[in-house]
Amino acid sequence: MKKIIMLIVSFLFIFSAACYGADTKEPDYYAMVKQLKNNDLNVDFNALRMSYTRTQDYQPYGGETSKVVDSAVDAANRKDYKEAIRLAEAALEKNFVDFDAHLICQMGYRELGSLTKYAFHRNILKGLVNSLYASGDGLTPATAIIVINTREEYFLMRANGLRKIKQSLVKADGHSYDKMEVENVKTSEKKVLYFNVDMPFDWLSKSMQKK
Repeated sequence: MKKIIMLIVSFLFIFSAACYGADTKEPDYYAMVKQLKNNDLNVDFNALRMSYTRTQDYQPYGGETSKVVDSAVDAANRKDYKEAIRLAEAALEKNFVDFDAHLICQMGYRELGSLTKYAFHRNILKGLVNSLYASGDGLTPATAIIVINTREEYFLMRANGLRKIKQSLVKADGHSYDKMEVENVKTSEKKVLYFNVDMPFDWLSKSMQKK
């Protein structure tokens, strides 16, 4: 009887440990991207962005993918939408959470009359942007908007009709913030926005340690 009880206890321990492991498993970036590509938008977009920072493609301070996106922007400005889409889609294969790449695809597919693909990228971009707003209002360091790269900062400012006047780094309570003094391009109204840049700084610190 004692052996049977011990076996039951051991089984329950293993079962509870397995359940605990399942509950605490980190979201998988590649699985979520696959889900989105299958037109299933039931994804936590903040978890998607955060999980991307744990991939080998994460480069918050530029890199080849950012250069490809910049080239896509140039093509879109020339109204060469096919080339812009080609470049943006290539960038998304490396970084599916790049705001600018989705915006270029959204614009390009709309101009080319591919409304299904336009809607797809529009919905993805909406989910990504909403995940930024959900992290904070950016009015104080305590309510800073959490970003995974500086491109997200500038995307958000452009989307709200703001231009940078001055940028400075602020350290407070063990966190790093980009303090952006900005101005509304239409009304000239000035304000200050704070962006939490812990993740880019952590990546930079680890990269320097490897060297």
